[in-house]
Amino acid sequence: MRISLQLYTLRDALAQDLNGTLDKVRDIGLKYVEFAGFYGLTASDWKNLTSDRGLTFSAAHIGFDQIANEFDTVVADCKAMGCDTVVIPWIGEDHYKDGWDKFGRECEPLGAKLKAEGLQLAYHNHAFEFKTDGLDGLYGATDPDLLKAQLDLAWVSIGGQDPVATISKFADRLPQVHLKDYDPNLSPQWRPAGQGILDWDSILPACLAAGVQFGSIELDESPGDPVEAVRQSFDFFAAKGLS
Repeated sequence: MRISLQLYTLRDALAQDLNGTLDKVRDIGLKYVEFAGFYGLTASDWKNLTSDRGLTFSAAHIGFDQIANEFDTVVADCKAMGCDTVVIPWIGEDHYKDGWDKFGRECEPLGAKLKAEGLQLAYHNHAFEFKTDGLDGLYGATDPDLLKAQLDLAWVSIGGQDPVATISKFADRLPQVHLKDYDPNLSPQWRPAGQGILDWDSILPACLAAGVQFGSIELDESPGDPVEAVRQSFDFFAAKGLS
């Protein structure tokens, strides 16, 4: 499993100094990043910015409506960036109020169209899915070749589920996870990896057993400097043998 970084973690720093922040990402030792917005640039610009720093896109977070309504543009942008995985990062209740299986049946044709273009569709969870049959309904209604899972392991835990058991449950469609840590007794609850409550000594072997290809560092909010939080997370996972 290779380490990536969800660039949303550094959104404020990128908005203030995009080039300098990407330099810091490179200097931490990261080789992969996850797309989270253009910041006024084009897909070709992002390809150049990342390639110049030895960075490669592991995935792109793109809204469901944009994938559905601007399909050709999404495909062209992903190909221009050299990114082969398109992840739905969040959906509103209007998309699943009639059942997660129905939403799954809306995702599957998009997954088929993306697959025909050499791309892969995945869904990124939060905690609200576990209030209903969210992931069971969604993945039970879809072909694992057409809709992959990108499990956010902190949100799985916050949703009351066991990350290790959930990894095993969806191992047939799990190329990526988010390596996010948290402590519910702190504010913000998001912590650099190894400083929260997740049992990484159990989680990481489960990821390897499931064949997870990428684990992305992410903090929705950082307890201090976000770049330093990323550095601490990277160093923690590097010490566990990941890179």
